[in-house]
Amino acid sequence: MLWLFSQMFLLCLVSFAAGSLVTWLSVRARLQPERPKTRLALPAPRPAAEQVVIAEQPPRQESLPVKGNSRTMVYHTPDSPYYRRMKGDMAFASETDALSAGYRMWTTKARVRA
Repeated sequence: MLWLFSQMFLLCLVSFAAGSLVTWLSVRARLQPERPKTRLALPAPRPAAEQVVIAEQPPRQESLPVKGNSRTMVYHTPDSPYYRRMKGDMAFASETDALSAGYRMWTTKARVRA
């Protein structure tokens, strides 16, 4: 009986050691620092004759004060709480332009009563 117990104990001890070794090896592989990436060489500078001159772009126009959403057909003015976070795929110079294009004015979202 003692022989059987010692055999089972030895089997459990070997299994535990093998599991610990596998776990330690997998954790050790994750903790190794990454090797620095190799840097690519930069291209040689162009000779002076080949340099490209970029023309100045005109200054950007200020955004129009009324933003419209073409999916919902709603326009937002700077007074709207949603104006800053709304991207607006349409822009109008005034509210009358938005109304004439078929858009409706923004409203606050109604809360659902339970």
